[in-house]
Amino acid sequence: MTESTVKTNKIHKPLLFKTRRGQKNFFSYLMISPQLIGFFVFTLYPILWVISKAFYYYVGIPDTQQFVGFDNFVRLFKTDAGYWQAWITTLQYAVYKLPIELPLALVLAVFLNRKIKGTGFFRSIYFMPNIISAAIVGLILGNMFDYFGFINGILAKLGLITEGFDWFATKGRAMTTLVLGSIWQCFGVNVLYFLAGLQNIDEELYEAAYLDGASSLRTFWSITLPLMAPILQIVILLAINGSLQVNDYVIVMTNGAPGGQTNTIMSYLTKKFMPGFADELTINIGYGSSVYLVTSFITCIIAIVYSKLSNKLSDMY
Repeated sequence: MTESTVKTNKIHKPLLFKTRRGQKNFFSYLMISPQLIGFFVFTLYPILWVISKAFYYYVGIPDTQQFVGFDNFVRLFKTDAGYWQAWITTLQYAVYKLPIELPLALVLAVFLNRKIKGTGFFRSIYFMPNIISAAIVGLILGNMFDYFGFINGILAKLGLITEGFDWFATKGRAMTTLVLGSIWQCFGVNVLYFLAGLQNIDEELYEAAYLDGASSLRTFWSITLPLMAPILQIVILLAINGSLQVNDYVIVMTNGAPGGQTNTIMSYLTKKFMPGFADELTINIGYGSSVYLVTSFITCIIAIVYSKLSNKLSDMY
């Protein structure tokens, strides 16, 4: 190889590979490129597409597309009562569920954190429902609470009822079954979160508290809860988000019964704008886009308000 050839190769060698740092940067970007491509293709582009269609009447046929300005948003706020009722139901669902689910998960985590036999077995049992698909859980519980289902059969044998009991006849009953089923499925993963936080607390703090004569309740209130506050902040955020996003579980279990009163916001949107679920053959995609934009905006407001209110949890101790 001549000297001129060597110089040519050096000149055309990519600048990125001249240093070890450059090589590391190249391969780092190469490794994250699938996630970046997925973000742009499956997240950013759909968001921009929805924004672009929110101001049009659009049913999937380009020739029929018409610019309507803010009419879709005006229609949503003035005439779509079902949408706002679905939001009320969603908030009720979260308010009924979370005050039971989270304390139950925390108490079980405290007991499982102790050195008792079979801890691993109990952890698996509590977490197992979370592995099952929400739709499968809804199907199972829907059959169990059916008029001729397992629950009514047990109650009849115990003499508590004389005939079939309709669990979905009123909104209160239907919401009760939804909340109970969701707690059963979801609290196990919260137990694991709390366990992870409990295992990071130094045992010497508890030993010092016991030497000072502190009771178990006092140590839990003064040591465990303050040190668990950052974990609690994250768990509550995830639980709120999960409650706002609940969809297939509601559709399969109650399908909005009775009379659409148990439709959460996501199940309502699915049944109204998702092909195969919508009652109408022709779906106004433009109106649906405006509805989804407003829903995203409200969800963001809830997240921001929660973040502001829970800032003290991150530095409580």
